[in-house]
Amino acid sequence: MPKKNDKTAEAASIMAELYELSIPGQLIGKEVIDSSARKIGVIRNVKITFPPTKVNVIIKGLDVEFQLSFDSIATIGGVVQLKETIKQAEELEIRDVARLREEIANEIASYLR
Repeated sequence: MPKKNDKTAEAASIMAELYELSIPGQLIGKEVIDSSARKIGVIRNVKITFPPTKVNVIIKGLDVEFQLSFDSIATIGGVVQLKETIKQAEELEIRDVARLREEIANEIASYLR
């Protein structure tokens, strides 16, 4: 049986993005620290795609937004600690984290209007 190409398979998938109503929440809006102990962004949302079932987190950084598999997360506590170093993201300062959280909160609020 011929294999479907990735675009055809992706088009046949169902995708949902999950948000929380409070920022920072249990996951959304939390700082993300990579394995090199660099603050690289905040969690923007969680993306679920199926079939096959995939759970990814969307991370918003300075001028970059990327997704990582949920399996890339080492721990979730006061911050989200990753198992890997992310080279595509610049290190953030505290004021950057606050600004990114505000952008995410405004985005979520716009969906509720």
